[in-house]
Amino acid sequence: MSDFLSLFFPNYCSVCNLTLSKSENLVCSHCLSNVNETNLHLDQPNQLHRRFFEIPNLKYAMSYAWFQKDTVIQHLLHQLKYEGNEAIGLLLGEIYGEELAQYYTDKWDMITCVPIHYKKERKRGYNQSYRIAEGMSLSLKAPFIPLLEKSVNRKSQTKKHRIQRFDNVESTFHQKNSQVNLKNKRILLVDDVLTTGATLQACSQPLQKAGAEISIATIASTRS
Repeated sequence: MSDFLSLFFPNYCSVCNLTLSKSENLVCSHCLSNVNETNLHLDQPNQLHRRFFEIPNLKYAMSYAWFQKDTVIQHLLHQLKYEGNEAIGLLLGEIYGEELAQYYTDKWDMITCVPIHYKKERKRGYNQSYRIAEGMSLSLKAPFIPLLEKSVNRKSQTKKHRIQRFDNVESTFHQKNSQVNLKNKRILLVDDVLTTGATLQACSQPLQKAGAEISIATIASTRS
């Protein structure tokens, strides 16, 4: 039945719009092969650690791809964040999680993500980083637990320079349930894109204050 339906309702690649094969999901193999991967998970510590000078003892810092305009990863993240294609978040999380699982087994007790304000989440319908973290949880076999909340609905970070970004997110994030014991827990903190690192640093603060060891993973990162 699925073969018959695909003749009339074929699945198309989210990037190039070519018809997907039976083994492909959302994105064709050709487009995925054109993702400019960082491979920074093979080099710890690495250049990303330098962006997180306020996260003492940051364990691992990793990103799946370099972020550049008019590339496969930029196109996919735009669809995820602005076009309602939340399934892409789950897919990207699974793909990167599978890659990390080859080198990092039993490294994290739990996975969490950068939250967005409830008003923005209600408008968008979902948190894109939540979907990515769910996908990574499936591949890494570590539970995904939303540990943080965003208490202030600040303006977008996109057009702010480095210092403004740090000022904009300071004291914005809090642990959702302070009764949850995070002491000595190894936590993988997930987000979609890493630029200055301001948001991830702000998110790490309440987790570290609770005694957790922090690692960071994003789907894309700008070059420093």
